[in-house]
Amino acid sequence: MREPQMARGAARREALLDAATRLLAREGARALTHRAIAAEAGTTHGIARYYFGTLDQLLDEALRRLATRQIEEVRVLFHRLPDVDVPQRITRIVQYVTGSLAHDRDSGIARYEFFLEVARRHQLQASLDAWGVAQRAAFAGELRGAGSADPEADAADLLTIINGLLLEQLALPIDDFETTRLRPAVARFFPEG
Repeated sequence: MREPQMARGAARREALLDAATRLLAREGARALTHRAIAAEAGTTHGIARYYFGTLDQLLDEALRRLATRQIEEVRVLFHRLPDVDVPQRITRIVQYVTGSLAHDRDSGIARYEFFLEVARRHQLQASLDAWGVAQRAAFAGELRGAGSADPEADAADLLTIINGLLLEQLALPIDDFETTRLRPAVARFFPEG
């Protein structure tokens, strides 16, 4: 009897977090209220308040959840795959970036909304930091395997450039983004790229 209740509770929390991410992507952080999130999730204001007493708590949990998902994607892609040559490393990074745009645009937009929220709500910084550490480590591994002299610094710079390009593509999409903007930017960081 208790397990079905726990499963329903977990499903409600997930639905609220999904709703928060969709709203964040569609309308920005200022649109996030318990009522708006509850309406987006198809539940009541009371349920939203029950699971998340404050909006800060809800935002932090949504950020942690989004970060955890993307950290796992990075780990799967970069840590569990075989060692490959430089062109394949470039392709792996490019496909990771373009895949995230193609499969979950809302999460991409929400990610940048979270970046801005961290500037206003410093309690969210730890979640964003963990996300950045995982991505930098994965990219540094790719660069190290390709012979970079300073893979950690190069990874930080590459991620900064990718984030800028992604933000631009989300705001002002172009059809040939991968070939004209992303791939050349990534390739510059790889010897013989």
